[in-house]
Amino acid sequence: MHGTVEELRLVAVELRAEAQLALGRHTRAVADLMPLAAQHPTREHLVAVLMTALYRGDRRADALRLYRATRDLLAADFGVEPGPRLREVQRRVLAGDDRLDRAARPMHEIRVGDESLPWSVGGHPALDFCNTLAGWGHEPPLPGAEWLRGYRTLAVWAGHVGLVDEVSTNRLLHLARRDPVAAEAVLDDARTLRAALYASLVGPDDGPAFETVARAAEAAARTLVFRREADGRGRWWPDLAAGLRLPVHAAAFSGAQLLADPARFTVRVCPDRRCGWLFLDESGLRRWCSLGTCGGRAGASCRSA
Repeated sequence: MHGTVEELRLVAVELRAEAQLALGRHTRAVADLMPLAAQHPTREHLVAVLMTALYRGDRRADALRLYRATRDLLAADFGVEPGPRLREVQRRVLAGDDRLDRAARPMHEIRVGDESLPWSVGGHPALDFCNTLAGWGHEPPLPGAEWLRGYRTLAVWAGHVGLVDEVSTNRLLHLARRDPVAAEAVLDDARTLRAALYASLVGPDDGPAFETVARAAEAAARTLVFRREADGRGRWWPDLAAGLRLPVHAAAFSGAQLLADPARFTVRVCPDRRCGWLFLDESGLRRWCSLGTCGGRAGASCRSA
């Protein structure tokens, strides 16, 4: 019983710290999280929020030291590397990425250049590919509603979440300007894939949806190339030879990876009828996708996808 109460307390503090960051109160978030990080040094979600708060307080070196300490402890105690979210925060801190420094904006607003993208509450690119514009002041679109207003948005989103690199993103924008008709056709395929992926995640018995995602993932796999990064690690990237279809391949491959991962069983659906966002909930304790959009108005707990 004590363990459950302690877990609930930690989750509550983490959610409060995220809300504080949304309000620009990074100093308060640091004060709340620093002692807990010392007590729970391998709790990755807590560390990720604290790193963000430190970065916003112009304490970039402290954020990177915290990451290194956490990574070393995870390796020593469990023989594992940090998870994707914590690695992504570290990458953005190293790059001085302004996406970590947006305290003045509402939590649900993400703008990259002139593009408005869905707020990343999902914890996985494939989930955010499915997610809606809930919380933007619009009447409810259904899950999977229209945030893909144009091919440019798709290309910028794929670069924003790290599915394609910056060179590829710029190339896609150039290709789309040259051939807008072909770009629009690819965008229609992206919307079809998005609907099938959402259906696969919320309806595990939906065979046709799984088949659609599987075919898209098979096509994507034929375009992948392996590249080694500056830190010596390697990863698979969609090849530029895929042309305008590159971000669709990237989203399909990401979706197939999630469907084949045990993390698939921690996918939840936000209960608010105006939302329907999908998100990962490894703790099994979260009630809403995001306090900045839904927490405080939804009347029921989230459900398994």
